[in-house]
Amino acid sequence: MGVATIAFCAGREAEVAAAHWLAPVLAEWPDSEIPDVERLDLDQLLAQRDDATLRRLADRVGVLLVVLRGDEETAALAKFFDAVQGASLPAVVVAPRENAVRSLVHKHGVIVVAGRETTGRVAAMVYALCERQSLVEQLAREVRSGNGMDRGIRGEMDRLHEELHLAATVQRELLPQRLPEDNDVEFASLYHPATYVSGDLFDARQIDEHRVAFFIADAVGHGVPAALITMMLSRALLNELATSAAAGGPISPASCLSGLNKELCHHAAGNYRFATAVCGVLDKRDFSIRLAGAGHPPSLLLHGGQMKTLESQGPLLGVFAEAEYTDETVMLEPGATLLLYTDGFELAFPGAEAADRKVAPREYLKHMNVLDASSEWGVREGMERLAQAIAGQEGSLHQRDDVTALAIRRIDHQSVRKAA
Repeated sequence: MGVATIAFCAGREAEVAAAHWLAPVLAEWPDSEIPDVERLDLDQLLAQRDDATLRRLADRVGVLLVVLRGDEETAALAKFFDAVQGASLPAVVVAPRENAVRSLVHKHGVIVVAGRETTGRVAAMVYALCERQSLVEQLAREVRSGNGMDRGIRGEMDRLHEELHLAATVQRELLPQRLPEDNDVEFASLYHPATYVSGDLFDARQIDEHRVAFFIADAVGHGVPAALITMMLSRALLNELATSAAAGGPISPASCLSGLNKELCHHAAGNYRFATAVCGVLDKRDFSIRLAGAGHPPSLLLHGGQMKTLESQGPLLGVFAEAEYTDETVMLEPGATLLLYTDGFELAFPGAEAADRKVAPREYLKHMNVLDASSEWGVREGMERLAQAIAGQEGSLHQRDDVTALAIRRIDHQSVRKAA
């Protein structure tokens, strides 16, 4: 490790300063190996104020030994030591006016000593700085490397952030932009992903003049893997419904789930191949609903302040290709609401004593009553109030699961006429 000696004087004065300081310091050097020495004229460096020169100097030498006369220009001296610090170049400064210089050049890695300091102590200081400089340079290289990696990671995170935003936009465009509606039935939905994209999906569409098919599904897991499964689920379910409708006769939701289960078992792999679902068909000629479920939370039938649970009888999708599913028929009475929802609701309303576990069903089911026609709200307004209740929960900005719901209400024309 070399030492660069800078004498703030030229000509004969420089020779005197070198003889008074440099030679004795090297004579008392603590190590038998004497460092290489390079002598520089600081007056020229101050005139140039060239940071690049110091950076090149830092590549050649390890430590500066600076000898001041005491009449240097204050501003130029301050700029010089700013550059010294910027180049990570340590220095020992010998100054006639020690206190004045110390306040001026107080930088990390700069030691200021009085002109009366012994050469032995100065030699020890310069030697210590030389010995530590290799470690400082190694740390500086690691910091630069870390900063480069940090910039790369930030760039990658920005790219992923943009891609996830795009994925969320695409997924929302795959959801129904408009739900079926007429004078007899109205639909409402709620869709709150836990992250950018959701592992939940729903759809409702007119099959023919009298029938409306609908479903809700929940892929196991969160984030992008679950979202990709939902896209496959949506396509497969719609294909099954279209095939069943084209065959004529009644549409069996159980058969649709059976076909979906076979496809899921055949194509998907890993832990993200599993899903739960409820599929149904509403026939508006008699307002019967045929339902079939696959490991999904029970659907709710709300009517007149009463809540009836419709258990999902079939097994989870994607486990056994030969799994069997059954249809169940319920009647949608005037004013009744059928509510399908995902299991994110079990975590959407945690009580104080159940912040880290699933709560008892009644703790969240009581919030569903806003969708009952007896609540005096329309189904859409009721769904908005349910969404507001979820948003009002502590930690709703970091919800632990996707939350999705689909409600179907048969309009009670008699009650409407009485209200009018």
